[in-house]
Amino acid sequence: MPEPALLRRAFGLFATGVTIVTGIKADGTPAGITVNSFTSVSLTPPLLLWCLQNESTSRDAFGVGQPFAVHVLAIDQQRDAMHFARRASGKFPPGGTPRGGLPLHIDGALCRLEGRVEALHPGGDHTIVVGRIARCEIRGGEPLVFHGGLFGRFVPEPRARHVEAWETFDGDWF
Repeated sequence: MPEPALLRRAFGLFATGVTIVTGIKADGTPAGITVNSFTSVSLTPPLLLWCLQNESTSRDAFGVGQPFAVHVLAIDQQRDAMHFARRASGKFPPGGTPRGGLPLHIDGALCRLEGRVEALHPGGDHTIVVGRIARCEIRGGEPLVFHGGLFGRFVPEPRARHVEAWETFDGDWF
């Protein structure tokens, strides 16, 4: 079995986007965590997932039926990513409380996906959180990318063209 340090390095070779997931703890205080283990699951029904460390101090904010918001970060939001990655209380400014039962907004994000936790699945030292999306807002811009322990940017190939997932590969995407 590979050592955890080797696995961390290997997993880090997969470039990912960076998100902040916000929720509301049982006592009504806002919670926010940096997540790069985020992916789409289904368009119909609209589902997504992310993984939450079992020892997270924000764990109680993400129970089945609870609201959440996933914020896909822009290239200039490295400071936000690091701020919400720390294990600490008080990540939100004083008076920063949820309004109308919805998790707080992270200003400047490329998009915000709001929904409710649909299911929780055990996944070793993490919990796999599946959420049903109820609302989506898109601002657009350049994404923040994480690879090999470093933040960076996505640079498309010069001849690349937009590819739709349902498109049939004809051997010439470039």
